[in-house]
Amino acid sequence: MARRLATACTALTALAVLAAPAVAPSGSNAAALDFPYVNQFSSASGGALHGDAAVSGGRLRLTEDVRNQAGAWSTNDTFPSDTGLEIEFTYAMYSDKDDPGADGLLLYLADGAAAQGVGSFGAGLGYACRKEVTEGGGRVCDLPGVPGGFAGIAIDHYGNFSSRINGSGPGAQPGMVVVRGSGDGITGYRYVDGAPAPGGAESAGSAPRKVRVTLLPGGAGELSMTVRLQVGSTMRTVLDAVPLHGDDQTALPSTLRLGFAGATGSHVNKHEVDALRVWKPADLSVEHDLPPTAEAGKPVAYTVTARNPGPNAADPSPLRVDVPDGIEDVSWNCTAADGSGCATATGTGDVATDLSLPRGGSAVVTVEGTIAEQAAGELESVATIAPPTSMSDTDESDSTSRASTTVTAAPPEPTVAHVETDKSVSPSTAVRPGDEVEYLVTARNRGPAVAQQVGAVDELPDVMRFAGSDDGCTAVAQVVTCTSDVALAVGETLDFRIRAVLDPEYRGDGSDVLNVATATSPTDPDGGDPSTEVGLVVDPGDDGPAPSPSPAGPGPDDDGAGPGLPDAPRADGHDADADDAGPVPDDGPARSGALAYTGAEDLGLLAALGGALVAAGGACWWLARRRLRRAADADGSRRT
Repeated sequence: MARRLATACTALTALAVLAAPAVAPSGSNAAALDFPYVNQFSSASGGALHGDAAVSGGRLRLTEDVRNQAGAWSTNDTFPSDTGLEIEFTYAMYSDKDDPGADGLLLYLADGAAAQGVGSFGAGLGYACRKEVTEGGGRVCDLPGVPGGFAGIAIDHYGNFSSRINGSGPGAQPGMVVVRGSGDGITGYRYVDGAPAPGGAESAGSAPRKVRVTLLPGGAGELSMTVRLQVGSTMRTVLDAVPLHGDDQTALPSTLRLGFAGATGSHVNKHEVDALRVWKPADLSVEHDLPPTAEAGKPVAYTVTARNPGPNAADPSPLRVDVPDGIEDVSWNCTAADGSGCATATGTGDVATDLSLPRGGSAVVTVEGTIAEQAAGELESVATIAPPTSMSDTDESDSTSRASTTVTAAPPEPTVAHVETDKSVSPSTAVRPGDEVEYLVTARNRGPAVAQQVGAVDELPDVMRFAGSDDGCTAVAQVVTCTSDVALAVGETLDFRIRAVLDPEYRGDGSDVLNVATATSPTDPDGGDPSTEVGLVVDPGDDGPAPSPSPAGPGPDDDGAGPGLPDAPRADGHDADADDAGPVPDDGPARSGALAYTGAEDLGLLAALGGALVAAGGACWWLARRRLRRAADADGSRRT
């Protein structure tokens, strides 16, 4: 009798499962799912319950811990399949009974145009079909799966979702994350991929465990899927970019519906889902270009680049840059690539702007400022990019960028200053003996430091006599020294004026009245760069230049009728022309045609008489002067 009752119950369960899809409404009139979609399952609103599913205790309970149950829930609204989805939810798989637990639960996608419903109990996990009298076993299904199923992503505790359902699957594998493909009724639902569930499939009692599933559209009308499962406090990737296309997979429908299903068989668990969140997928990235070192007190500039390599346009996408406190006077500007946009193009301080980023779009923010004088160590800049609230970033590893620069101390102020000299004289032409001229000596600081106590040194020619200065210059003999307490910045100049008088007895043309000046500073280790030579053009006046010492009378063989040079001294020390009786009186007349030479002190007389010799083309005055000096040094006279 008990066996007959069990058989009857099994038949009724099968009939209920078969009937469930038939009584669910068609999805042809479904609205588009709004993003973000959030369901905390305080009620069943927003979707339809199927089979044994119910809302209990603020969660979607797909099964009780009762044998041979199958329950499902699916959204009433659908979404375009070419946008992809980012789905996050929590689940609990547990039982208070002394039972090894079975079977598992899953997230599924179904054709948005198909009727809503639930699949088979046990190995089918409420999504796939199965053979009623077996757990798959390679036999053809006779219990149907979800109508218009496209993919089921299962957390399979017991392991039978990997069985050879409809001849597809590696065989039972407990504690797995398994993907099966498209199917409808009792056909399809092929095995696609599977991987061990890290930490096992069951939850720690009723404590929720997070799952994240990413569906990304491809360029050829396909979807790929990535599954992450919570392990401790982190999300671990279990399956990565699994293709949901290929042999025996139906073409991607224009719209898809989202649902959950779970089942028990000969063993039981409670299967619960909560905290469902659904977004359109995005993939935004941000990176820095910050110099590795920066000098305290100096300007610094760096860039932050945001990109959208993801499947959907992202607008607005908030970009934030936390500029280090050690950077002062911060300003920034945002430049977007073609098709992209910056809601705020410029600003000061930390960066805050919303970006419009189409697929492949980008924007660059340039940050400028000055490293604070007191800054030291490392300065870190942190940039983040986030998608709009309707989207979720599928790869958050590159949504935050951190970059640092090491502050180097400013180099010590330079202590060396090189000074250089310019010099001029006024007047510089038509100067007469006895005239006063003014030398202008200019000291210039060539850097790199400030030149301290700038001065100058000027050694005057022998025929120039220092006459004074209004700029702190004094002379010792021919050396004029100018001093000051002035400090010259780089490029600044300081002038010294020196007055000097040309010797009234000077008879040259000024070509030998040359001198240089040199600027000085104790901060110039090289002593300063001297000026170029500065000279005078002297007008000797009516007297003309000094006479040539060459004789104008008869040569040395003459009898003395004409003027000539003094005779050479005698061996006894007397002049050759001197009278032995005594000196010649100085009031006697000079011998006609003779010019007596009396030494350097008689140059004035020679100059007066030399006018007659100018026409004869005597040598320049300084040659005559040198010859006369040699004659005077010999302290004698040459004969005429």
